[in-house]
Amino acid sequence: MEPCEPEVLAVLARSGDPAALDEATRCYGDRLLVVGRRVCGDPVDAEDAVQAALLSAREHIGEYRGDGRLEAWLRRMVVNACHHMRRGRKNDPEWHDTEAEPPDPTQDPEVQAARGELARALAAALAELTPRDRAIVLLSDVEGWTGPELATRLDVSPASIRTRLARARRRLRASIESEIAAG
Repeated sequence: MEPCEPEVLAVLARSGDPAALDEATRCYGDRLLVVGRRVCGDPVDAEDAVQAALLSAREHIGEYRGDGRLEAWLRRMVVNACHHMRRGRKNDPEWHDTEAEPPDPTQDPEVQAARGELARALAAALAELTPRDRAIVLLSDVEGWTGPELATRLDVSPASIRTRLARARRRLRASIESEIAAG
């Protein structure tokens, strides 16, 4: 078989040959993942959706009529798998932030926009820290852990925690200030 010949793949698929899906996966797999990422929004969910779509395609290969391209049929299955996954989560409490407060409609939109910019700058600055420093900052400033608790948990001296925390905060502050000044 010629590699990635759509007409040949379509004929094989219409005949119910499972080898057609193996070849289609090799030929179109990357593009199916792109569709999955775009529709699902999460790379892990996209991989799951592509896998679910290919399993469904294998099960229903005899139903492929050949009206359109095989790739389009598979893409539609990926989109459907993403939608199915999303529907299954709508009642899952883990996917809903029950503590989030809606934005105050009386608050100035410019203030809301500035807060959004600050949040993006903070996220970017946190991403620049080493994983250990990021953990120290988050556990201290967000979770409220004390220096001795962090020192015990991370098996380092309290002085080391204070030093790392001060340096990490200084790097965060500098990064956020430069991000805001640039943007």
